[in-house]
Amino acid sequence: MPDIRNNLAPLPVFAQLSDRVWRVLGLNPGPFTLQGTNTYLVGSGNRKVLIDAGQGDERYVPLLQESLKLISPEAYISDVILTHCHMDHWGGLKDIYAIDDSIPVYKYPVVPGSYEDLHFMDDFPSYIPIQPLFDGQIFEVDEETTLRVIHTPGHTNDHCSFYLEEEESMFTGDCILGHGTVMFDNLIEYIDGLKKLQALRPQQLYPGHGPVVEDGMAKIQEYLEFRYQREHEILQLIQSDRNKAWTPLEIGTQLREDKGGNLQAAYLRGIALHVLKLEEDGKVEMLEQLEVQGDQKVIHMFDLIELLNKEWRYVESTRSRL
Repeated sequence: MPDIRNNLAPLPVFAQLSDRVWRVLGLNPGPFTLQGTNTYLVGSGNRKVLIDAGQGDERYVPLLQESLKLISPEAYISDVILTHCHMDHWGGLKDIYAIDDSIPVYKYPVVPGSYEDLHFMDDFPSYIPIQPLFDGQIFEVDEETTLRVIHTPGHTNDHCSFYLEEEESMFTGDCILGHGTVMFDNLIEYIDGLKKLQALRPQQLYPGHGPVVEDGMAKIQEYLEFRYQREHEILQLIQSDRNKAWTPLEIGTQLREDKGGNLQAAYLRGIALHVLKLEEDGKVEMLEQLEVQGDQKVIHMFDLIELLNKEWRYVESTRSRL
């Protein structure tokens, strides 16, 4: 897989982004983390809330400490708020707690026994208590800094964004990035989350990876339009032979041949999730259903091979939710 970092402009490891926002890089660059995980110190006074805590690189906490000193000799972290369960956003907590184990940590709850719980939170330090976030929760950092929790599932079920009311800006975590598009676990929830952000009309976005997005509304619309276009391409291909049973692997292969480029697992996974959404919309039907427990389809997205070879056929239906 080509390293996307080769095409990205470097970001400073520490930067003031506004009167009340500073970015501290997690020092973990990579194909999926871009220049590294962005962590943010937020607050206009000495009290700062830390949004996300990096992946756990040993250099991160010394950088965080130095950054606080550069802001003010009296600056301190009062709370840590996590956007979601992926380790590159909470891995630095161990080193933070080794210095100060009194700082409360907040995160939206995962469902016990869920994929997020078993595969992403299994290594979360058991000695660090997590205070639950809830949609609409308010953090009054100081008289000039108010954060509002916006539950935006889709990338993961527990994903949250944070609206900075005084700036009309948004910390988007991995819902929207500074470069490229994102992976998601549930396309319907992901689209709904983007629309929740759009309804707040944020002026700029502070993403979990990549540079600040200066035109927040344009970027949100760009993300929505990308998903609309991808759904249109898939549906148009399926409709080209309405008697054929299509697999996501066939769809992805055909679309990639038309456009060129490598056929990667992440791309095929996205195709499969689009097809699942089309099924939810009544546009297609699966010929051999996945395992069902009650009304809940059990779809283990890590078992990509099984899903890619399931067959769907076009049916007349109501319009798409997109």
